[in-house]
Amino acid sequence: MFEQYNLDATVDEKTIEKTLPRIKEQLGELQRACRDNGIPVVILIEGWNASGITSVSGEIVQAIDPRGYNLYSIGTPTDAEIAHNLIWRFFINTPAKGRIAIFARSWYSRTLAEQLSGLNWNERLKESTSAIRNFERQLVDDGTLVLKFFLHISKEEQRRRMIEREKDTLTGWMITRGDWDFHHHYDLYLPVIEQIIEDTDTPIAPWTIVEATNPAYASFKVISRITKALEKRISGKEPPGKNLREVTPKNKKRLDLDKVDLTKTVSKQDYFGQLKEYQERVREAQYLLYKRKVPLIIVYEGWDAAGKGGNILRLTASMNPRGYEVVPVSRPNDYELSHHYLWRFYSHFPKAGHITLFDRSWYGRVLVERVEGFCSETEWKRAYTEINEMEQNFVSEGGGIVKFWLEIDQEEQLARFRQRETDSKKQWKITDEDWRNREKWGEYREAVNEMLAKTDTPYAPWTIVESDDKFYARLKTLQSTIDYVGTLL
Repeated sequence: MFEQYNLDATVDEKTIEKTLPRIKEQLGELQRACRDNGIPVVILIEGWNASGITSVSGEIVQAIDPRGYNLYSIGTPTDAEIAHNLIWRFFINTPAKGRIAIFARSWYSRTLAEQLSGLNWNERLKESTSAIRNFERQLVDDGTLVLKFFLHISKEEQRRRMIEREKDTLTGWMITRGDWDFHHHYDLYLPVIEQIIEDTDTPIAPWTIVEATNPAYASFKVISRITKALEKRISGKEPPGKNLREVTPKNKKRLDLDKVDLTKTVSKQDYFGQLKEYQERVREAQYLLYKRKVPLIIVYEGWDAAGKGGNILRLTASMNPRGYEVVPVSRPNDYELSHHYLWRFYSHFPKAGHITLFDRSWYGRVLVERVEGFCSETEWKRAYTEINEMEQNFVSEGGGIVKFWLEIDQEEQLARFRQRETDSKKQWKITDEDWRNREKWGEYREAVNEMLAKTDTPYAPWTIVESDDKFYARLKTLQSTIDYVGTLL
């Protein structure tokens, strides 16, 4: 692939001097237009060591308002980043609507550095590129403009630049032994990098190969391409991706709320007899997860008044509080709404060995947001695939996910609503919104059934918890969590 590019490509120096200032001025105007139109932009500058990533990034930021962008210089991950998976590290830094995120190196450099070692690296690389394609597609589908550049230089040019930098007292520190090791394996990495680029060069997030032997030409080409791409988006000639993708899980079983036996109960004596035992086993499971650095997500969804809060309280009662977090999910604020809807959940994903419990979750997109019209039909239909991809990526990189749907019938919900209204200690739990949601029981039930059908996957299955009897429901979630953790360890 790279052989088709002329590494000596250049533009007359006078032409660059004459036209580049005008293009930079135009880029600044387009940045403001992106801000006014709420268009998020991601710019990736990748390339060989010493290919000019820093200088090209510098030229870009000189042309735009510093209040409207973030520049991320990606190097060796911190301990905190290592404790999370690859996509998490970058998803949390994706831009809000109207802002620009510039990555001087990105998820591609980290994939290359982290996957090309050990056994089965080729298979792991395929998994990573697949996750990257899904990640970029999700951003584009949500309206983000993704621009990717790879600065290409020859092995000889790289060697010349590295020697030159080593001799300079100001830049000598930049060249490390690792850089020289990478240089010596240039011919080995070349086909791998070509394969990564080919596998992730998509119509919605294409690569631009930049012949970078001439630094001035490289900056000129990158800034010119960025300007043209922003022009197309602003003019409407290249609309954001609105691709509808739905994937039906390959699970053979079908969860059906109509078949749930809500008469299941447990006696008060049996409940208290088993509760302490199960809680101790949960505590043991937590320490094993921590010891083996396995992150765990526990999702609680269910009808209003189904008992999620009391259930979570019993599940966490014996856990070490330093090793888990409970995230209560409510309506997103304005800043959260300015990002991809999954963004606010990624920021709470557990690091290695820790547990995060979500009291409601990303499934709100296909439940309350769907039923109440807070998102478009295209958005909630697309969410099934986005959610499955996110969960699969989390599990494939060593995590675990437990998902509970707490099921009660209408009569039990009504009884609990009335009990809350009359109990001064529980009145804060009942709101006008709860009563409004109850009036749409049929619509919500349809949404729940579709959610279960399309997101009950082998890697992140749903567990239906019969919750008319709170004692039975609490024991079932405890036992299900213990059993699931056993499959991870």
